[in-house]
Amino acid sequence: MNDPRDLLAEHWGLTAPRVRSLDGGMNSTTWLVEHDGTAYVAKHVPPGGVDALLAGSEVARTLADAGFTTGRPVAARDGRLVVTEAGLALLEHVPGRELEGDSEDEQEWIARVLAGVHATDAAPGPATSVFATDWLDPHAPGVGEHDWLVTAIAHVREETDPLALTWSVLHTDPAPEAFVHDDATGVTGLIDWAGARRGPVLYDVASAVMYLGGRARASAFLAAYADRGPLAADELRQLDAFSRLREAVQGVYFAGRLATDDRTGGVEVADNQRGLDDARRRLAGLG
Repeated sequence: MNDPRDLLAEHWGLTAPRVRSLDGGMNSTTWLVEHDGTAYVAKHVPPGGVDALLAGSEVARTLADAGFTTGRPVAARDGRLVVTEAGLALLEHVPGRELEGDSEDEQEWIARVLAGVHATDAAPGPATSVFATDWLDPHAPGVGEHDWLVTAIAHVREETDPLALTWSVLHTDPAPEAFVHDDATGVTGLIDWAGARRGPVLYDVASAVMYLGGRARASAFLAAYADRGPLAADELRQLDAFSRLREAVQGVYFAGRLATDDRTGGVEVADNQRGLDDARRRLAGLG
């Protein structure tokens, strides 16, 4: 999709909006939409991403109702959060700057928001073996072409499947740029909820640590999260195991993009190869 204007008019009644393409996001195409003094973000996903966009939109609405800043989805004229046949959602624009996670303040803001989300519905979960079966499928496209990845999937499943863990709603991809901080109000939002699901809280913690550059660089985040989050110290001691799991998920994701020549988000083949290589390198570093 090159231009969402016609769909915005048809389904949301936005006539003659100002629309500007936005960068970022490997699984979607986004635009900044301005209409009658209000800013929105239009988000389009390919057919395979529609279910995840719908699930994430429902989570974002629920959390927004609970007081979080999430980029709440705007219902279409017929009440739907996602126009599924077009793979399009319209979201409230969250003002502020994307965080980078380099400073202690930014890491503490990230930890505060993520811990708050997890605390909303934290409870003992089912067997860890039922989590991420699709994300860690050794038969997924491209995985079999990489022996190291097949071996890694088996090892991380053996390591994490027996664990009894706390589950809650997960963002699943809490990179620093998903956190938007408004310096004027001090409010930090968490956006990009496509793919949200319920699972072990440690998955989100491990994801945040991965994006922050590893344990040593994420020390301020980890300290703040330990103070505010729903996990006890003995559960946080399993973080390395879930960091290995997270890197295996990253490997499956990029192996699949390479195998199917998926360039959604405006990336090149070299970007997907770099993602796979980085996952392998970080996984080796974790042991």
